[in-house]
Amino acid sequence: MEKKISVLNLTEELAQASSISTAVADTFIRTFFDVISEGLAQDGIVKIKGWGTFKLSAVKDRESVDVTTGERIVIRGYRKVSFLPDAAL
Repeated sequence: MEKKISVLNLTEELAQASSISTAVADTFIRTFFDVISEGLAQDGIVKIKGWGTFKLSAVKDRESVDVTTGERIVIRGYRKVSFLPDAAL
């Protein structure tokens, strides 16, 4: 099952599951992701025991074709975050 979850959905689920206010849950969720973002910016990897590993990796430039014109183009490289869940999860 693939379900996309927004920050708002996470906030509401956390608030309901733990009987805390939505404001407190929102602060927790946003702070949690801020800490992960800062860790990725500093070290490129964040491991959370029992949950999983977030890893920052680089994707190189690559050639492609513009489907509307048929012209060859270069898609610029970028950095992406991947997540590998812990075996316990």
